[in-house]
Amino acid sequence: MIISPFTINFIITMMKATTLLYGVLIFYILGNFGKIPRYAMNLVWSFSMGGCLFLSIGLFLNNYQLIQGGIFIIVVLALLLAHTVITKRELFKERNDEKINPK
Repeated sequence: MIISPFTINFIITMMKATTLLYGVLIFYILGNFGKIPRYAMNLVWSFSMGGCLFLSIGLFLNNYQLIQGGIFIIVVLALLLAHTVITKRELFKERNDEKINPK
């Protein structure tokens, strides 16, 4: 199957726009709240689904830029989920410390 260079450039432009919007969304949400609220997690999952889409398109077309962009979006999701887990762990740890040593 032959894909025109215009189509590939369009897909790469869409990947860059998605990555930019994803980054702005994450910085805005984390800057305002310090964590990701439940309602915003739906947006995060939606943008992260784009990472899987770009990765699969890149693998299908053997395009290194799309593969790299898709992996980047997926890694950002992994870091966000790790941040969420660590934040909740610290919150539970503080609650347990307050129960053990009330002031």
